[in-house]
Amino acid sequence: MVRMTLLRMAWRNLWRHKARTVLMMGIVLFGSLIVLLMWGLTAGVFDSMIRTHVDLDYGSIKVFPAGYRVDPAPTHGFSPDELGRVLLHTYGLSGATSTPRLIAHGLLRGSYGATGVEIRGIDPEREPMVTQIRETLAEGRFLAEPGEALLGVKVARSLDVRLGERVALLAQGTTGTASRGFVVVGLVGTGLASLDERTAFISLVDARALTGVGGATEVALSLSRGARADSVAAALVAELDPAEFEVVTFAEGNPLITGMIQGNTGEMAITMVLLALLAGFGVANTVLFSVIERTREFGVMTALGMGSHRLALLVVTESVLVSALGFAAASVGGYFLIQYLARTGIPVGHLAGIGSELGIPSRIYASVEGWYWAASFAVVVITGAVAAWYPARRAAKLEPVEAIREI
Repeated sequence: MVRMTLLRMAWRNLWRHKARTVLMMGIVLFGSLIVLLMWGLTAGVFDSMIRTHVDLDYGSIKVFPAGYRVDPAPTHGFSPDELGRVLLHTYGLSGATSTPRLIAHGLLRGSYGATGVEIRGIDPEREPMVTQIRETLAEGRFLAEPGEALLGVKVARSLDVRLGERVALLAQGTTGTASRGFVVVGLVGTGLASLDERTAFISLVDARALTGVGGATEVALSLSRGARADSVAAALVAELDPAEFEVVTFAEGNPLITGMIQGNTGEMAITMVLLALLAGFGVANTVLFSVIERTREFGVMTALGMGSHRLALLVVTESVLVSALGFAAASVGGYFLIQYLARTGIPVGHLAGIGSELGIPSRIYASVEGWYWAASFAVVVITGAVAAWYPARRAAKLEPVEAIREI
């Protein structure tokens, strides 16, 4: 009952001085709107980076032979029997799709030069179930038969290779250096430097023939929407012997990207707190001016029996209310603005080329996530309460008789 009375008094007091209340709300609104937009765009960049790598390259989870990542040579990959066991377990996972790959490093030779590339042997039927590499074709078609190759658009351009031309791939196999000829049937433009500039895709059958390896070097998995990579990875670990197999999620397999996201999230949290403090100082100054201006009013309240503690609580309640109102207004405007940016995005132009190694796309879409709205609201309201502490303390120390005499 006492709290409700204080709340009603605080609400009434705010709108007795509309200009001052609107000023405080404006300060909080501006700071909150900047915080929400920064969170939305930053989360959108991180989301885009992760989705680009997951959807086009890595998948959500990979399974490797134990020790392969320490020395990633094709001869250290899965034997046909081991590969069959891993695929059997992945096929039974709900909400997961898997595909084998055989990765080797070698030389791509065209009519006008040669360059080092990653040779990626894929299953033409299962790879499109895990990644969206087929949707990134800039020219030509996807792999259909042995003897065909897909090249990244930039590596093809650097060697002046066109559709229908023959190229040779050289790689170290089980019996020494081996080479095979391929016809280029498609060019992919993924936006990832690792794929566009340094990768040649061939069928898994051709990769096995080139290297002399009968199995694969990894099994990549994609997950349906809503499935948690950690949970699926834990289920795989429970089924597969850790002494023979290693299960790695995207976050574990890409420490550079994960670390950058964590570091930037920390920096964003600091920025959010600083902006909230800036808004808090504006609120504190206005509340302090309000307390000074209302000295006589507070003196009358004290003389009529309102205790110093309740008077201080009234000032803090007014500050919290105006902070909450300012954030609510910012939330409405911020929500529609972020929704718009989530649909249309912001083109980043040449910056996408600079960030192609990290998977930053040419257009950034904002992300709408509830947790940073809740975190922003908590920081803004807590800052409003803290900002009112000194003015509230000053009001609580007023002597009724002296305060009433103030003009």
